[in-house]
Amino acid sequence: MGKGPKSSATAGTRKKNARKAATSVGGQPASSAVPVAKSPKNTKGSKREMREARMREKVYIPPVKPAPAQLDPLDTTGLARLLPPDLVVVLRNLGKKDAVTKTKALEELSKWVDEAAKEPSDVPDEDLVGGEKISVIVEMLPVWLHRIPVLFTHPARRVRFLAGSLQTALVRLPQTRSALVRWIEDQASQDELDTILGTWIMLAHDVDRGVANVGERALTEFVGSPPNLSGSLPCITLTSPILSNLLTFSYRVVLDPARLHASLNPVPVPIDPTAYTTSGKGGKGKKGGQNAPQAKKSGRYIPPPPAELRSQVTPTPPSPKAGDTPGEESEADRSGRLRASALGAVRWIVDNYLLNLSPLSEASTNTDADRVPLLQSVSPHLSSSDFWSSLHQGPACPFTTSENSTGMDDSGESGRSSACLGHSQPQVRRAAWTLVASLLDGKKGPLPPDILHILSSAILRSAWVETDAGVRGVLTKPLLMFLKAYPQAWAIDAERATNNYGDIEHAQDDESDEGSEEEPEAEVQDDVNANRTDKAGPIVEEDPILSSPAFHEFLRFLEMGCAGSMVEGYPSVLVIVSGICEVVFLGSLTSVHISQLLDALWAPFYARLLPERRAATAWLRALLECMVFVVKEVLEDHAQGNATTERRQICTLLVRQFDALWDALSTRALRVDKAKASRMVATTLDRLFKIGEDLFKTVFDVIAEKVSSGEEQSLNLAPTILYTFSNTFVPDTPAGQRTRDLVDKYVSRVVQSTEVALREQKEAKEVMVKVEPLIHLMDTFGSRLFENDEFASRADALFSAHNIVLLQSSPPSVISYLKHSSTAGNSLDRTQLFWTNLLTSLVSHVSSFSAFTEQMTSAKVLLLPLLAAAQTGSLPGHLRGTSDSMDTLVVNSLDYSVEGGSEAVAEDMINGILSAYSYFISPKGLVTVTDALSRSITGYAESMLDIAGVPPVGMAATADLSTASATRVLSLARRLVDAGYQMAGNTGAELYVGVALLAFIVPSLDGEVDWIMEGVEDARAIWDSLVKQHDREGTEEIRQAVSALLKERLRKNIVNSRILSRPDHIIRALLRGIPSLEIDVLTDILPSRSDLEALLEDLPGSAVSPSLALIDVTIPTTPSSEETSHYPIANPGDALILSLHPYGRVASALLTYLSSVRTKVLAHLWALRHVITFGVYLTEYVHVGDRRSPVFGGGTLDVRPGRDVTALARREIARDLLGKSQALATYLLSRAEEGIHARAIGALLKNDSDTEEGSFASFVVEVVRKSIESDSVRDALVLRTVLQHLFVDATKEDADLWLVLARRFERAAPQTTIAILSSITAYAPEPPKFDRYRNELAAAVLGVRPEDSETTGLKYLRLLSASAPDPDSEVVFLPQHRAVNVMRACQTWIAEGDEDASEELESVMTLVFRHVAPILENVPGLHWEFIWDVIENNLEVCSLEESDTLATLGRTLQLITTIEELVTTNKSLREGWEKRRKAIFGLVIKKILVVDTREMPYSDPRIICCELAMSIVQNMPPSMIDEKTLMTMYHLLADNSPHVQKMSYHLLQRAASKYTEHLVVEAGVDMEGTFKSELPEKLLAVLQQNARIEEGFDEEMSSSRSLEVSGSLLLWMVIFDLFTGASLKVRLGYFSHLRSLDIVSQHFIPYIFDILGLLDGKNAFKLDIWSVDEFYLDDYDPADSLSLRLLAAHLFHRALLTVPALIRNWISDRTDKQLRMRVTDYTSTHFSPEIIKAELMLIRQPPESSELSTTENLSIKVSSALNEVIASYSVDDQALELSIRMPNDWPLHHLVVHDTKKVGISDEKWNSWVLGVQQIVLQQNGRIVDCLTLFAKNVTLHFAGQVECPICYSIISVMDATLPQKPCRTCKNRFHASCLYKWFKSSHSSSCPLCRSNII
Repeated sequence: MGKGPKSSATAGTRKKNARKAATSVGGQPASSAVPVAKSPKNTKGSKREMREARMREKVYIPPVKPAPAQLDPLDTTGLARLLPPDLVVVLRNLGKKDAVTKTKALEELSKWVDEAAKEPSDVPDEDLVGGEKISVIVEMLPVWLHRIPVLFTHPARRVRFLAGSLQTALVRLPQTRSALVRWIEDQASQDELDTILGTWIMLAHDVDRGVANVGERALTEFVGSPPNLSGSLPCITLTSPILSNLLTFSYRVVLDPARLHASLNPVPVPIDPTAYTTSGKGGKGKKGGQNAPQAKKSGRYIPPPPAELRSQVTPTPPSPKAGDTPGEESEADRSGRLRASALGAVRWIVDNYLLNLSPLSEASTNTDADRVPLLQSVSPHLSSSDFWSSLHQGPACPFTTSENSTGMDDSGESGRSSACLGHSQPQVRRAAWTLVASLLDGKKGPLPPDILHILSSAILRSAWVETDAGVRGVLTKPLLMFLKAYPQAWAIDAERATNNYGDIEHAQDDESDEGSEEEPEAEVQDDVNANRTDKAGPIVEEDPILSSPAFHEFLRFLEMGCAGSMVEGYPSVLVIVSGICEVVFLGSLTSVHISQLLDALWAPFYARLLPERRAATAWLRALLECMVFVVKEVLEDHAQGNATTERRQICTLLVRQFDALWDALSTRALRVDKAKASRMVATTLDRLFKIGEDLFKTVFDVIAEKVSSGEEQSLNLAPTILYTFSNTFVPDTPAGQRTRDLVDKYVSRVVQSTEVALREQKEAKEVMVKVEPLIHLMDTFGSRLFENDEFASRADALFSAHNIVLLQSSPPSVISYLKHSSTAGNSLDRTQLFWTNLLTSLVSHVSSFSAFTEQMTSAKVLLLPLLAAAQTGSLPGHLRGTSDSMDTLVVNSLDYSVEGGSEAVAEDMINGILSAYSYFISPKGLVTVTDALSRSITGYAESMLDIAGVPPVGMAATADLSTASATRVLSLARRLVDAGYQMAGNTGAELYVGVALLAFIVPSLDGEVDWIMEGVEDARAIWDSLVKQHDREGTEEIRQAVSALLKERLRKNIVNSRILSRPDHIIRALLRGIPSLEIDVLTDILPSRSDLEALLEDLPGSAVSPSLALIDVTIPTTPSSEETSHYPIANPGDALILSLHPYGRVASALLTYLSSVRTKVLAHLWALRHVITFGVYLTEYVHVGDRRSPVFGGGTLDVRPGRDVTALARREIARDLLGKSQALATYLLSRAEEGIHARAIGALLKNDSDTEEGSFASFVVEVVRKSIESDSVRDALVLRTVLQHLFVDATKEDADLWLVLARRFERAAPQTTIAILSSITAYAPEPPKFDRYRNELAAAVLGVRPEDSETTGLKYLRLLSASAPDPDSEVVFLPQHRAVNVMRACQTWIAEGDEDASEELESVMTLVFRHVAPILENVPGLHWEFIWDVIENNLEVCSLEESDTLATLGRTLQLITTIEELVTTNKSLREGWEKRRKAIFGLVIKKILVVDTREMPYSDPRIICCELAMSIVQNMPPSMIDEKTLMTMYHLLADNSPHVQKMSYHLLQRAASKYTEHLVVEAGVDMEGTFKSELPEKLLAVLQQNARIEEGFDEEMSSSRSLEVSGSLLLWMVIFDLFTGASLKVRLGYFSHLRSLDIVSQHFIPYIFDILGLLDGKNAFKLDIWSVDEFYLDDYDPADSLSLRLLAAHLFHRALLTVPALIRNWISDRTDKQLRMRVTDYTSTHFSPEIIKAELMLIRQPPESSELSTTENLSIKVSSALNEVIASYSVDDQALELSIRMPNDWPLHHLVVHDTKKVGISDEKWNSWVLGVQQIVLQQNGRIVDCLTLFAKNVTLHFAGQVECPICYSIISVMDATLPQKPCRTCKNRFHASCLYKWFKSSHSSSCPLCRSNII
């Protein structure tokens, strides 16, 4: 490794690192060798201190020597020239330091090995020279073997895993495996073999489980073992020398992993800092000096480490500090990982090979006494104290010696502590304990003495101080195995402790050689035992137990609660204690020892370390077991001698222990279950009895005294203890007799105390306290207590006499008495009598209160405990309610709850009583209760059914819903049913019907309308109880009754128009099904076919809105005179439902059902006609909102965008139903059989019924006949709908058949004929006979007399218009001469008619004219004048307000559109049209465009008229647009039609230009300054109304809301258009107007930012791919949220250009910093670049009339990179320069204006010019061009001699761009008018600012 670069660390950092290097492992801080506190900098020490500081020792750190370079086999063996270049690169990368490079190299090498494994052995690779890839892999093996030790021990887990996987792959290849075996057997040196195999075994025991698995798999497959040796693949056999060397290698790695790492990864060798010292100033280094100062030329000085630290070895580096590089393995972690792997390697060698290969010693035939243990061969390695220090977790090892250590450890033991290998490394300690468990395996035999000698101290001194939970989980098993197998370990450790843990034999030799020397003082008394005192006396110094530090640590282990592992640790305490007693105490165990041990066991309890029940239970068991064990051991030890004193001390100790134990249990300080604790205490007493009866008597007397004391703390524990003793001790034994006497005495005292308390009538609390022991006694002993006759008689008398008192003060006592007396063999009748008397007494006590609420409250208090007991099963099951008084109380409480009484008073009580009704209510009372519940539920269900499916909006004013009481009733009924009560009879049937309605019919599937009722779950639970009743008698009968009643009520509800329920909701609920009920909707719920026909006949057939004639020519334009149905229909109010005629309700239900089950419609095709008929009414309802429909009784649809939410919702409901109707009709009619036209027409012409019943042909025949019979508009529209679907696949022949049918019924049913003709024209191919028929109709029109024009003429015109083809089709409507004749006939009717033509006639004429006009395009004549006269007349007569004239108005506009198209190519026609065009356009504007339709009812024909009018006026003459146009047509932007909005914007854009042009002229001629330039007030008012930010922007918002948003945005577009072309004065007026109204801040910005998603910042609209400077309105779709957002972004861009000052003010006023930052970033990213670009482009190319273009001597420089503009004005070869720089987020932040050069201008004047430039932009919304223009004017006029205004020091006014023109008559100075106005306003006078004379 080469020499590293010089460190760049500072001197302070180097000193800190040096101090760290001098730190020892003994836990002492690095700063301990230097003074901690520093003197203040300004404080000088004495001369002596300064001299000593100069002479202080300084250590010199020499430079690091480079490590010797390692030879690479690639270079030494020439493989770099033999191997492929790619592979050489990979192999060299394996030697790189970087882990990523190594990882990639391993992956690449793995690919080479995988390819070699897949390559056939007989197919060489052509790219490789010298043979196959496998041969290349074999050749590179030396390089791989050279690398694997480093790879196997690499810090990166990924590197180790890949290396292990690659080694496995190589081992599995036969060629490479053989090469590896040959290399190991023939070529490898001993060091190479040890390193490679050693690191391989360590890899197999890596701390990472995945890496270990990979390494172990390769190792087991390669190393010789019985399974492998028998195979065909070669393996290596580990011989004894190899194994011994591997064990030595692993042993050395455990002791010094850093050496292994240094040998594999050579680093610069550190120099001993004490090797070179300097003495004093200029002293030279010398080797080996003591405390010599260290120094380095660079000045890096560090203090020397103390001598005691320099003498210690540091096997475990310090833990990583906070400053270590993240992601790198620290030195401490690396050492721990290597140690853990090495310990695993030692275990593997011992377990698998060493024991099998090591000889048992030559004495295999010797006796067992002389046989050498199996582990004797590994004894030199495993008998090292340093090796086994890996078990200990402390920084210093207490069981090893350190020759140079003179300090004291924590326990007071001196001179025997060295560093631990397991410190701060839990994985090392776990591996070491695993090795211990392996050594204790029975197959390995006993431990050799030298190993046992060291291991005893290592285990005992390490186990008790371990704090890591993971290590404790591993050490428990080997610890117990060791102590069980070698109990003498305690003695060994004690003996070693006396010799300061040195070599025992050596110590004995020293003692024999130096007998005069005193024994070392190695015994130190433990801190805890030294401070502990006992009643028996202090611990004597000669006690051998004190010589065992392990025992002291064990006691501390117990005091700390088994180091936190209480549940796992306490069960092993007895095993440990038994070993201590057997070995350590050596027959000297006394009560003092017991007290010492028990005190340690009690310590966790007093320290409150036993919060968990399991831990407390384990502790108690260990305490009692150890107590019995040690007592037994003590007494056995003193059995031979005089043990009286010792036995007396034992008894005293037991008294203390059990007294404390009783207090702990009775006070609940010890959280152990009473029963478990009692059993453990009883078991302990039984064991003590077996040891000695006197011991039992002593402990029992203590317990008896506690039980008899009557202390309150003992009340809970005493019964349990007595009960357990009774079950444990045999009655005939002394223990059983003493227990029986104690129980009798305790029971008598408890009963007597209760009797006295009740007799004295004490307060309830005192009674409760006195009764509590009796309750515990009864609950504990149960029925056994009542087997005592004396107790039973006294208890019966007690409870019978004081039942209410006991129920009030102590309800548990009554419940306990009832429970246990009934099971004790007592008479059940007697218990039932007590129960009845108790209920009667309870009601009697409650009745003593006068107020009913007080009665309920009192009854609730008394009954709740009994109810709780009944629900939990605490009451005897045989008790029954037989009290009439209780029945009365229950019924009254039920009525009170149902009627809306306080829930807190009665509801809980009633719920509880009904849940356990058998205990409290008699059978007679149950009948009364069920009747009341049934009536309430049925009434509530019917009211809910009347509003089923109604959404919550608007219901408050429609229905009075009181659900609280009904919810309570359902809850009560459920309680009763859940308790097992079965409803029966009519009452039960009515109740189940109501429950079915509430559970399955009223609730919606999606929960939309579940607000109107609660308790759905209760209702379904009640119904489930009926479903589950299979075997009960009468169940089937009640189900049938329920089914019949339910069907009847639903049938009535469907046809009842007086209610608000939605039939479709009911049908959907029925389709979901009701469990156990079968309901056929068609037969059981809906009316029959005949009933449905009767309902349809009740409706008028021609009551269709005439305005729909604009959409469908089948509909006449004359309003129907037929009266509508007077069937009563409910008023929905504001509810979001459709109020329907009975026919509409049935049709809606039928449509819902058939849409859900379409397959059934084929069997009921008759229903399709009603579905289509309902669709006809729905179509009118959806298209027209200003006409009362006979089916929909809700009146007119008053739909206003964004206002009438109810009407909009109703229209959406109707639209949804219409969609279902059309979908169902399409689905069915598209499946019509082939030849249906011929069969249907044949049957109709023959007037027979040959068609098959139920077929599609019969259906068509029925529809046509119904239409012919009634000849109504409704039936004609139904026929047209049917034909629309049938004509999809029709041929010309089929169309001819229908034409024949139409001509057949032309006279009898003209409406039907019109329907057929219009259907043929619109949907069928042109039949051959159709042209002739149209000619016949035209000829017939010519023959109609004027007096018949209103009848016959109207009929022929309608037929002719119905037969007219689409204007865009290629079919010719009429020949030219026929068209002329039609026009002549119409002229004749109008001219010669007796009266004026009717509106319907003129409307039909207009429709015919539209089709005739293209034919007459080139035919001059009076007919064109006639057409224009009709147009003008229609426009004058019709209006948007009158719905009946909309069809005529729309047809007129269509005719105008046709003429506008014709005149574009016909010059002669255009000349005539131009004469009338302006007047007609004026009528269009007057009658349509200026009319505000926002407050009118919704109407599609009205929208069509507006769209047609807007399309017409798009090309109107510019002269018709003036400054008033904008004020009269602005409302068009809020129209209901998106097309009207888009077209109106183009018109209003031109109008805005006219408006601004007018203001510019007015402002220009205003010399007095009185004219104000303001925006139109109406536009601003509309913007303030429409900008409803509270509704927010949503991508899924309704179409009406989208149109409203679109209208607002387009209005803002018009506002900004007004600024275009405006002069500076007009723009300032606009800006001032907006600022005064604050409309931009209050409405525009929040509105725009909400649409762009900037207000919340969660979903900001991304503009990355969009351009915001332009917007193409032709592609704009208001219904698309993307279009709206793009328009909003464009508006914000225009606002930044037009009113940037207002945007800046809004942002600066925001207190939300995140919002400010969000808006700024958004603007600078998407808007500022385009705005800056536009500003610079305008400056580069200014208008030719601009001051920038016309001013001489002015030059402009533009820098796009810097966003900077420099204006330079030359005067006599001198230049005045002004630079303006725009920030990146312009215009949100201010401009930067610099005066680069100023010549001949005073500072005051120049500053005024600069200020004016800034004000133009910041306050007047000017652009950069305006700034430069103002600057140019000021400079030009200044040098032209113009005097500036004395107020602003500017020549050009910043406010209105005027010159100073207002003179002072006294001083002759001239001022700007705006400056004078400000002066007058601020000074409150009209004097001159200079001479103070009056100006005015």
